[in-house]
Amino acid sequence: MWARAHRWLAMGLVIPLLVWSVTGLVFHLKPGWARAYDQLDEARPGPLDLAAVTAIASLPRPGPGPATSRLELFDSVLGPLYRVTTLDGGALYDGRTGARRSPLTVADARALAVDAVVRSEHHAAYGAPVDARETAAEVRIQFAGGAVVRVGRDDGRLTQRGADTDRIDWLYRLHYLQWTGNRAIDRMIALAGLVLIWLAAVPGLVLAARRLRRRSDRQPR
Repeated sequence: MWARAHRWLAMGLVIPLLVWSVTGLVFHLKPGWARAYDQLDEARPGPLDLAAVTAIASLPRPGPGPATSRLELFDSVLGPLYRVTTLDGGALYDGRTGARRSPLTVADARALAVDAVVRSEHHAAYGAPVDARETAAEVRIQFAGGAVVRVGRDDGRLTQRGADTDRIDWLYRLHYLQWTGNRAIDRMIALAGLVLIWLAAVPGLVLAARRLRRRSDRQPR
């Protein structure tokens, strides 16, 4: 009985174990991870000409609204910029004049995205920009290589995603038994997988204990 139960339970574990082993190997090797999760930076590296930056006195001061929680100065393809962050979000200001630059225009957002991609070590995989679409919150720049760079119109922050990112995220969902997209159902699948492992372990331990006992009985005293 124990051997039969162990055999059938083990057969039920073949598919999830195969999935875990294959995806685990991929996670260990991480092929294509660097491009898929490339961190684009709107800020240009290097020293900033502080002598030319005079707008700090012109920036908005905390008033009745949400207080400023962070003030960042960085160089960009658009020139020096201040990013002012409050509890309500962020805003960009020209580092020389203090004039507000956000919400960014499509041309400004495209310039930030292209400049960041050119400075990326994976720039060849992006290709040239082929399309730009604007929403209230962001500008999405499509590149020939398939990646889409999103530029926040208020704060100028960059994120990117491509088909390789989607593929790797799909492998993560597969590995962690997130097979349906429904959190409640996926949680039940994961729990069922754990219960199946425990159930398979019990008859396996019983059979192993019996085998050790038989060997012990056969040994001369």
